Order: sequence, then structure tokens, then C-alpha cells
Amino acid sequence: MDHIPRLSEAVYVGLCRKVGTPSEVRIRRDVVDTKELMERPVRIMMGIQKMTSGSHREGFRLRTSDIDWMFWPPDHKVICDLSQISLYRIPQHTVILMEWEDLPPGFTRLKLLTDSYNDKVRSSCVNRNNELYVSSELFRTTYGQFCRNSNPAFQSSVPHGPSLSYSHGPQECDLVFCFASQHWPTLAAPWVERCRLQGWPSDDVLLDIMQSGSHVVPINSNPDRGNEWRISFSQAEQKLVYSMNHSQFLCYALLKIFLKEVINFRIKDPILCSYFMKTILFWVIREDASLTWTPDNLLSNFWQCFKLLIYWVMRGECPNFFIPQNNMFRVKVTGAAQNALFNQLYDLYCKGIPCLLLSPTLRSYLMQAILNRTLTVRTDGDSIIPSHRLDMQVFYEIYKLTPSIKSMEDFATYMMNIENLVRTRQSPCQLVCIQRMTSEVLCHTAWYMVKYTDTHNKSITCISDKICHMLKIASQIGYVSDILYLAMYYYRTCRYEQSLRCLQRAHERMSVPYVMYFNNVNVEMYRRAMTGVSLSDKMRKAVVSDIVLDSDFTYIDELLLEQTVSYRNVVPLLHIPPLVMLHMLSVLNHHRLRHTLESHQALQNLQTLLLYDVGVHVPVHLRDISYQILGICQHVCGDYVGALNSYQYSLEQDPYHKIQQASVYRIQTLAQT
Repeated sequence: MDHIPRLSEAVYVGLCRKVGTPSEVRIRRDVVDTKELMERPVRIMMGIQKMTSGSHREGFRLRTSDIDWMFWPPDHKVICDLSQISLYRIPQHTVILMEWEDLPPGFTRLKLLTDSYNDKVRSSCVNRNNELYVSSELFRTTYGQFCRNSNPAFQSSVPHGPSLSYSHGPQECDLVFCFASQHWPTLAAPWVERCRLQGWPSDDVLLDIMQSGSHVVPINSNPDRGNEWRISFSQAEQKLVYSMNHSQFLCYALLKIFLKEVINFRIKDPILCSYFMKTILFWVIREDASLTWTPDNLLSNFWQCFKLLIYWVMRGECPNFFIPQNNMFRVKVTGAAQNALFNQLYDLYCKGIPCLLLSPTLRSYLMQAILNRTLTVRTDGDSIIPSHRLDMQVFYEIYKLTPSIKSMEDFATYMMNIENLVRTRQSPCQLVCIQRMTSEVLCHTAWYMVKYTDTHNKSITCISDKICHMLKIASQIGYVSDILYLAMYYYRTCRYEQSLRCLQRAHERMSVPYVMYFNNVNVEMYRRAMTGVSLSDKMRKAVVSDIVLDSDFTYIDELLLEQTVSYRNVVPLLHIPPLVMLHMLSVLNHHRLRHTLESHQALQNLQTLLLYDVGVHVPVHLRDISYQILGICQHVCGDYVGALNSYQYSLEQDPYHKIQQASVYRIQTLAQT
């Protein structure tokens, strides 16, 4: 077994490259945590609270990592004991009492103690022995219908256990509507004492978990148990995963990969899920103090977890980590399915550690170490990932930050919260996250103001200075390419010369040799220019990103048709490569100024970009909107044959934005001219 440490280190390094190094995982968590801190006051004001949970929140970015969201009304307070009702203000708060008599461990009923002014909650109540209880079945159905009606993105969602599942591009997402409790459940009180005795997690983490409370979520669709709810410890689990060292986190990843690629690979209807793997790891970490969690022990620790899984399947028992009396195998792992699963796991056990070679992912990590016995592996973070990759990770994560501005009150709340966060001590990653969110809030608010003036038939120029000021500040603290939003606004308000000056500055700044566009960067030039530069300045000086057009706003009339069609097809955002947008605005501005030569030169530049680019400046998945834009520009300039061809090319691309109807309409319009 002396070769196991070397194989473990090889797997550790391979998983670091696939799953993330400690620094990458910390970046992902910092961004998600900071985003939630900034959004929380706005969502409370909107009457809904939100929390990201599951693998994505824990720091995974695997293709199979779903994004899970939990939503709950913040003014509904769930208590575990009647004495806790005195902690809340009535009627501002609706108080709900947990009852768990005559129910399986881990499940509860919810009795309404005070009136609810939430129509969806009121319509979910049923009378039981002259008392009002919230029905989990009615609650799930009511909120599911509300969700589908309120947002086209959710219209195709389907019930999946307690959640609504839908796809956002390649990403699978789950929404759970639930209630939150600020109190640690009485049923889980013994868990706290067991943790203190065993020493994991630490006292600080344990206190944080207890103060965070829990949630109650609807159970799976079951008419006989329509009034029952399940106690969810998602928030506690996330804090436990955060408290793991990186070897423990990668053991979790190893268990997930092994489950997907080996255990469940040949099963038509798998009965094990990754939640069981996480539960196993929690138990092993806490109960077996003899284990050392280092890179060279990764495989031996994985084997301990695997043996516990076999033992649980044999007994048909999987004790919930927080409430062990809750056997999570009680329904799923029974009878013939249980026997078949045990036989499969035992066969893998008989193969020993080599059974990992059945996983395509793990086999690639192991084979090099097996074939080259003299191979030595460095497991320190700097040897696994270069510094510029960490910068890419930061900017990729914060790229996904999108505030929701529905009113000027939202803007004021965001800015007040951002100011409060800046005053507290933050990591460099959190600070650049706040900086990026500030830029996004300013930009979204500016376009909201444009929409407001349009709606009320006021002259845009009456508040134009405020809008320009916001967009200028956003471009100064955000990405290099953010100045294109200001250029769009100038074009929209017929200030074509000013728009062209913005485009000239954008072109100069985007043409520097060290500029970074997602994974595309000249590494050597970037290192030379950005060594010793803060993350904040790197973002302002070296990062360009897609221009994102939100369906809530109209940016330029020429793209209104594409925005409308994509929104109807449940794609609320248009992502446009920055160089494509730059050339489009250049064509349109020169055309409006009757600069024929300049507009045709800009058109030629756009056509050349699309013809010769190999995914560096125009990603393959954005070619549908890019060719559509080329067609629009050709149409404007009078090249009808070229426009027809470009719209046809757009139809032949990957339909990322689902704008085919727009292409067909424009082709039909050309045919009539």
C-alpha cells in the first residue's frame, strides 16, 4: 500500500484542476456570499428572501452542479416553541409553530398562530381540528403556479420533489419555496452536544450554525402527507462544507464523481444521490478522529467513506447527520433495489482502489502516476494553477452578478448596503465584487431611468445629465468594455459625435495587448502589465466582457426585435461580444451622420471580424446574435444581399439566444423591398 500516497497526490492535483484549488473555491464562495449580502435588503423590501444552496453555493463548478435556490417570505417566522412567539412583532410578523407529534423524525406540521397577509400562504391553509395549518402540497402548487406566471423563464419548469426544476441554457436549476426559522430545531438539539464532544465542527462554526436556524420545505408530492413539511439544514450543511479543509472538500468531489461515473452509470433508475455522499462524509469526518486529511491520504479516506456506504446499504439505513433517527434510506433503498445496489457496491469493493479506474475522469489522473512510478507530484496551490488563472476565476464569477432594479427605491437600498459593506473589512475578492456590483447597479439604474422617461412621455434630456453621470461612473469603475453602454446611450439620444468619441476610447483601451476576454488573454503580456496591480485596477484596465442587454430595457431600437423575440423564448438577456457591439455602434453612428465612407469601413471591419475570428473575440455560442447584428448593419447601409446572407448565417448558428423568429422576420421584410 506504499504507492497509495503517490496515487492520492496525483488524484488530488487532478481534482484541483477539475474542481478548483483552495484559492478558486474561496473566490467562488466569496462572490456568492457577497452577492447575497448586497441583495438581501432589496429582496426583503420586495417581500421575498432568497438563498443559494447546494453544490454551486458550496464552491463546485462541475457541469453536473445544479444551482439551487430557496425562497421564503421574510415576514413569516417559524418557531419551535410557544415561548418564542414573544420575540416577534404582531401583526408585522406572521408566526407559525412547528409540531412534530406522531410524525417521522425530521418532519413537522406548521400551525398558523397569527394571521397571514400573504395571499399565497392564506390560500395554502387547511382546517384541522379547528386550527389552521399550512398545507405543503397546496403551498408548493400555489407558489409553483405563481412562479410560472411571473417569469417566462420558469414557464417550462416541472415539479421535482419539493422544488421546481428548469433549464437555463446548459445549467439545471431548482427553486424551492419554503419558510425560514431563526431557531435551531428542538429535534436537532442532541446534534449540538455530539459535535461538542467530537470536536467537529469548531465552536465558532457550531455557534454560527445554531444562530442561523433552519428551513422547512414541502415534502415530495404525496396526497396522504399533504400537511407535512421536512426540516431542511441546507444552510448548516453549507457552513459545514465551508469549514472543511481542501482535502476533505476534494474527497466530497471524489465521492460525487465516483457516484455519477461508476455507481450510477449503468443503472437505469439510480437510487443514490450526491446528498447521501455528503452525509457520509460528514459522519466520517466527525466520528473518525484517527483520519488525517491531507493530499497523500485522499484515496484511503475515500475508501473509508465507501465502506460506510456499503455498510449503510447493507443495513438499509442512512441516518440524517442532524437527526439520526431520520433514516433517509427508509423509502428509496429497500427490497430488490437495495439488494441489487449492495451486490454492485460489494463487487466494486472486491476490486479495491483500482475500481476508481472505471471512472473516465479519475482514470486520467491515475494512469500517469501508475505508468510513471518515479513521478513526484507537487500539491501546493502555486504549482497547480498560475496566478492569471485565479484572476480569470474572479472575473468570471463576478461577471454573473446582475442586480434587480425595479424602482429608484431599489437603487437607494443597493447603494446604502454597498456603502455599509465597504466600511467593513473585506477580502480583495469581496472588494472587487462590491466594485463590480456598484458598476452594475449604476448601469441598470441609468437604463431604468431611460425606460421611466419613455413610459411617461417625458423628454429624455430632462434627466439626461444624471443618466450620463451614472453611466460614466459605471464605466470608470467597471470593465474596460462598460464604456460601450455610455456610447449606446449617446447614440440613442442622437449625440452621434459623442458616441463616436466613446467608441474611440473603447477601441484604444480594448486593443492593449494584455486585455483579458474570459479565457482569451496573452498570458505573458498580461503578467508583465498586471504584476503587482490590485484586482480592482486589473478589472478597470484589463478586462473586457460581453455587453448584456436586459429584456426589461430598450437600449437601441435596432435590437428591440431581437430582445423581444428572445424574451418570448425564455432568454431574458442578449449577450453581445464587445467588439461586435463596438463595430455596430460605429456603423450606426457614421450612418446617422451621413459619413458614407466611414460607415462602410466600420461595416467591413465587422464583417472581417466575423469571417476570420476563431472564437477569440466572438465565442461560437454568440455567433447567432453576432451575424444578426452584421445583417442589421448591412441592411442599414443598403447592402440587402449581404444582409440576407447574414440573417441566413444567423439561422445556421447554435440558437443560443433563440432569435430565429427575428431572423425569419427580417428575411421576409427584405424580400418585400
